[in-house]
Amino acid sequence: MTESIQPTTKLPRLRMFRDNPVTMKELRSRMRGRRAFVVLTIYLGVMSLLITLIYLAYASSSNQPYGPDPRQAGKVVFAAVVGVEVLLAIFIAPAFTAGAITGEKERQTFDLLRTTLLPANWFVMGKLQSALGYVLLLIVASIPLQSIAFLLGGLSWEELVVSQIIIVIAAVTFAIFGLFCSASLRSTLAASVATFGGAIFFTLGLPVIFLLMTGFLGPLFFTTSTLSWVAEAALAYGAFVLMAFNLPATLIASEVFLLEENTLFFFKQNFGGHQFWFFSPWLLFVVIYLLLARLFYWLTVRRVRRVAKS
Repeated sequence: MTESIQPTTKLPRLRMFRDNPVTMKELRSRMRGRRAFVVLTIYLGVMSLLITLIYLAYASSSNQPYGPDPRQAGKVVFAAVVGVEVLLAIFIAPAFTAGAITGEKERQTFDLLRTTLLPANWFVMGKLQSALGYVLLLIVASIPLQSIAFLLGGLSWEELVVSQIIIVIAAVTFAIFGLFCSASLRSTLAASVATFGGAIFFTLGLPVIFLLMTGFLGPLFFTTSTLSWVAEAALAYGAFVLMAFNLPATLIASEVFLLEENTLFFFKQNFGGHQFWFFSPWLLFVVIYLLLARLFYWLTVRRVRRVAKS
């Protein structure tokens, strides 16, 4: 008896990802035309041209008699591809979701969809999957270009795996944030402004706030009197947490700690003769952004249910 009940309780959750009608409808309308494949081809062509130009520029600026160091050239190529993927995660992923729900409202089809038997979480997940499907396709398609760094000898598998995990989780979180703005606001323009404003705040606003706080509070802490080891450790932990909220800072810091500390997950630091454990910034980033993604998803589903009942 228990064996027959257990599959039925898990079936709706699995079907929400596999047999979601909103996902099928959105992906079919997006992938059947030529635009999706044309955009993918142009994207890979521009990426290849960019990598070629960056490599040639680095090679021409090298002062070594036998050409550029392949390992350093591989680092430059890898950084260029990751930089483009960061732009995809921050701006392109939420651009697909910022008008997902407001577009239905403007076309006056949202009320029609909500009168069906489709639950609110199925509707939100369908919109999210259809938007992320194409963005993740662009990210995965750029991985072979990153393998050029393997041929040059300047990239390890840890750097590749960690960078892709960070970028994919960031794309999912920013996409869900765009979906939340689309569910909360009435027009696509307002949702787009709120979405990109939030993305810019997390990318550029937080570092500016951190620098301003350092400039104002620095003279209060870093004076002739030395800080206690408790204050130094607290400031270090606070800096790591703020760093984990920012995508570019997390990528750069994780790379630095991987190369200098030779660690992928955690390391030790001494303050006043006391040892403290620090997680690598990418682990904190994964935990924080997964919690933010879960929070924005819950708020989006709740908002869609509230609109449907009103």
